Amino acid sequence: MKQLLLLLLSLFMLSLQAAATHIVGGEFELQHREGYYYRLTLNLYFDDVNGDPGALDQQVRVRIFDKQTNAFKMDVYMPLRSNTFVNYTDIACTIGELRTRRLIYYQDVFLSPQSFSGPQGYYVVWERCCRNRTINNIVRPEDAAQAFYMEFPPVTKNNAPFVNSSPRLFPPLSDYACANDLFYYDFSGTDADGDSLVYDMVTPLNGYSTPDPYNAAPPPSPAPYPEITWRPGYSRTSQILGSPPITIESQTGRLTVRPASAGLYVFGVRAQEYRDGVKIGEVRRDFQLLVKDCPRNDSPVVQARANGQTDFYKKGDVIRISPTDARCLNVVFTDPDPNSALTLYARPVNFTSDLYSFSGATTGIVNSTAGTDSLKATLCFDECFDTEGKVYKMNLIVKDNGCSLPRQDTLEVSFIIEPIPNEPPSIEISKPDRVFIVRENDLIDFNVLGFDPDDEEVSITATGVNFNLGTVPINFENRTGIGQVMSPFSWLIDCEALRQPSYLIDFTATSMVCGEAVSRTERIEVRTDYPNQVPVLTTDKQTLVFEVDLNEPFEALFNGTDLDKHLLSMRAVGDGFNLADLGMTFTSTGGFGTAEGKFNWVATCDAFTQGVSRVTFSLSEDACSPSPDQTIVMEFRVKAPEYRSFVPPNIFTPNEDGLNDFFEIPGMPADACTSAFQHIRIYNRWGKEVFSSTEHNFKWDGKGVNDGVYFYVIDLGADKFKGSVTLVR
Repeated sequence: MKQLLLLLLSLFMLSLQAAATHIVGGEFELQHREGYYYRLTLNLYFDDVNGDPGALDQQVRVRIFDKQTNAFKMDVYMPLRSNTFVNYTDIACTIGELRTRRLIYYQDVFLSPQSFSGPQGYYVVWERCCRNRTINNIVRPEDAAQAFYMEFPPVTKNNAPFVNSSPRLFPPLSDYACANDLFYYDFSGTDADGDSLVYDMVTPLNGYSTPDPYNAAPPPSPAPYPEITWRPGYSRTSQILGSPPITIESQTGRLTVRPASAGLYVFGVRAQEYRDGVKIGEVRRDFQLLVKDCPRNDSPVVQARANGQTDFYKKGDVIRISPTDARCLNVVFTDPDPNSALTLYARPVNFTSDLYSFSGATTGIVNSTAGTDSLKATLCFDECFDTEGKVYKMNLIVKDNGCSLPRQDTLEVSFIIEPIPNEPPSIEISKPDRVFIVRENDLIDFNVLGFDPDDEEVSITATGVNFNLGTVPINFENRTGIGQVMSPFSWLIDCEALRQPSYLIDFTATSMVCGEAVSRTERIEVRTDYPNQVPVLTTDKQTLVFEVDLNEPFEALFNGTDLDKHLLSMRAVGDGFNLADLGMTFTSTGGFGTAEGKFNWVATCDAFTQGVSRVTFSLSEDACSPSPDQTIVMEFRVKAPEYRSFVPPNIFTPNEDGLNDFFEIPGMPADACTSAFQHIRIYNRWGKEVFSSTEHNFKWDGKGVNDGVYFYVIDLGADKFKGSVTLVR
């Protein structure tokens, strides 16, 4: 019983070991999401032919370590998110012993700037056993494991975020190679940050996992990691033997090998990432290449000759095509293999123009029982194709459908082509004038014609120079035609148009010449002629500066005339004041060719306080292009009465004889703007007041006082008047 249990346990362990031989290869990716969040991805390639589905992990546990100290930073558990097959380049080359699954695991992680700012960066690792037991270039492949490995920089540098996404390697190897045939494959990647990528071959890492089912996927250990062991004759630089052995182009990532013998071979590739000349990370991809003994496949052959020539093009020739030559090459391509499917295409070598096209057969089958032994195509160049006197080179490439990769033949053709002349368009105006002098109600009309000598599409347009055609009543329609086009132009000159002295209008004909717009322009000038005579404004006053008496009426008459009989109008405006505020009035009547105005004013104290008052009288005409307003400016100053101009009496005789019986001042001015009678006081020689009155027309009869000299003071508010008077009876 005990022996039976041991046997069952041994069989169980063997089944686990067998299930573990499944690894084709794979690599890590780390893509920035936002902030300090990143998506960590593991692409695992699974041998669907030799691997057991039981070895397909539903979750992987990866670890991140500090590159400088190897200190553990964090574990990331990533579930299986996708399980798809890797497709062949050509499905017709499918074979049963090569079927690979792509398993994608990923998880979003937060890389804290406090924890992931080490200057040397970090590395991610996952360890898994085992590789395919049928691999030919390593020792004990069934026991060989893989350490999936990637390096990435810190998330901050110099206290600032350092954003970086790792290179993405693509595509996975999906095809097999044929022994002693050249095999090539694009193993390059892309970088979202625009960093430089450099590729090289590296020995795949083995790591510390083993076939022991309890150690097939152990928690990853820190670096360094053991490498796989090459079989004799193999090395990092000769991972697949051949002429040449497997190599990768450092800048492009193109894999090339001519394998010497059939078998299954593992190899390792590294993409190192550089920014500003400094390495910031790397991604490793381990993979395997199946090499088969394939049936012989001969290369196809492509030949060409200029149209009209009998001899095929030979290397070193230069085909010269003039404007009168047929602009075509006749291409013949074939393949010695039976039932060979061929494809022909062209690839410019030292130019980028695509002004050429194929006609005839560019794909087909040759040497079939019902087919032909060769295919024919014609490569023709567009009439605008111009090599500008230089020698252009083009590769004519024919590919067959051979497995695993097609064979091809390339014919490099050198040629010089002169373009077929293509004349520019022209534009005409049906009238000989290019300068039009116009008055109101004049009509400008003519036809605008555009021509293309090559009978191609031509368009005509009109454009105002420094003005918008839509602002004036112009009738013109932009038009397009084949070979020629016509559009009428008309403009009835109205009053609004006469407000501007000149207009420039460009008429343009445009056609496409070899993909570029070529234009020709004809310009006209429209000059406006408006013979407008300046109206005349006159007044009945001989002077324009006036001193007016307070409360005395003032009147001025104005007359306007215009020989052009335009509608005239008058107005008056105070300089800094409203006329009505000072009691001024201005009335006017206007008409065609004449206008009249009347200004009236009775000066008041308000005007006296104003000081100088200026009034502008203006005459305006309603015309298409009016003259400046004609103006007359009058200046007014109010003259107030002078109190000191009167002469009071100096004696009076109150003897009741009816003559000079009172002291009075009948000639004293009335109250003025700044002086107004307040009162009069009369004093004797000792200063005693003997009489007073607040009446402007006072009278003192002298009663109660003796004869003699008396003194008086007249209070005028802003001034005082003093004098003396003698009383004699």
